[in-house]
Amino acid sequence: MPPLPKLLRSASLCLLIAISVAPQALAQDTAQAKSRLEQLGSDLGQALRALRQRLTQRDSLRERLTQADKQVAQINSQLLSTQRQATALEQALASLRAEQAKARAEIERQRRILGRSLALAARNGTSDRLKLLLQQQDPAKLARQLRYQRYLADAQTARLTSLREQLDAFEARESRIIADAEVLSASHAQLDQQRRELERLRAERKTLLAQAEQDVSSGEQRVKRLQQDQRELKTLLANIARRQAQQRAAKPAPTPPTSAARKADPKKSQPPGPLVNARPTPSLPGQRFSARRSHLPWPLSGRLTARFGTPRESGRMRWEGVVISAKPGATVRTIHTGKVVYADVLGGYGLLVIVDHGEGYLSLYGQNDAVLKRPGQRVSAGEAIAQVGDRGSASGLYFEIRHQGKPVNPSIWCGS
Repeated sequence: MPPLPKLLRSASLCLLIAISVAPQALAQDTAQAKSRLEQLGSDLGQALRALRQRLTQRDSLRERLTQADKQVAQINSQLLSTQRQATALEQALASLRAEQAKARAEIERQRRILGRSLALAARNGTSDRLKLLLQQQDPAKLARQLRYQRYLADAQTARLTSLREQLDAFEARESRIIADAEVLSASHAQLDQQRRELERLRAERKTLLAQAEQDVSSGEQRVKRLQQDQRELKTLLANIARRQAQQRAAKPAPTPPTSAARKADPKKSQPPGPLVNARPTPSLPGQRFSARRSHLPWPLSGRLTARFGTPRESGRMRWEGVVISAKPGATVRTIHTGKVVYADVLGGYGLLVIVDHGEGYLSLYGQNDAVLKRPGQRVSAGEAIAQVGDRGSASGLYFEIRHQGKPVNPSIWCGS
């Protein structure tokens, strides 16, 4: 593809030659250029203010998203802590219940022992008293035996009382553990609900931040385009002023254009272009660009205000693409599957998007106000890639198709 800046220099040179020939047209062009420069200054100021506002909104969203991330991390940490505490309580409860089971088994065993002891003492007590009466045995010995049996019974009763108190303490601990577990469970459920809500808010903020990033990118592109247009206009005004100074020094005689020349003006003799349609025609999956000749869709619907090969710039140049009239903000769609290889400001082309379709074919979309894709991204046929810029009554899309670097007529490739 020929270098586009070279075409711009050629166009500027042709314009300067035309100015040197027509002093009256020179003065008019100077006034128009100055007016355009003032308008660009106003537009640039508005674009910069909008960009600053978008940057502020984006930074605010970034900070809010960071805060949400920190809150989610904090709640996740609290959830892990409550989960660890709940696990510890479950382990303590299981251990306590095992101890309770042992204590109940010991109480039952002591009860059986005490029952046997009491029954034996009752039998022995009656038997010993009968022996004492019948055999005249020593009363002191019998008393000692009875005291020993009472001592054993008292000791077993005390053991049973201690076990019962221990079991009561176990039951009290169990009640406390269950209550703590219920509190932890409620806290865990509440934290989990908060985490879900924060995750939802974070997802929304991520979406808003992505949109804000896109808006900032769009604003930066617009500011770059306006700044480039300002630089080009200032250069043009400087060249015009130099030519005017040279003409005043030489004092050339003004030669107004004749009626014949006016009739030969290619801009005025050009008939209005046809309407074109962006409605795509069906294509086979993986179909190559070369197989879609005359069946490709136009990037948007509108009227051709400049046609391929027709004269431009006072007839000294010819259009290498077409201009499709459209309202500012209209969606521009790619005509075929490919990969975005350029998406930035380029001189008089404004904000330009170039898509590589393979086989040496490129499609160019210029004079945009916003790009929706970045270099390296794959795009499908009919996918939105840009939005038409605001150029007043001349708003529209500049569209080219090139093969092996040479421009070809889009009307041959795109259906009417």
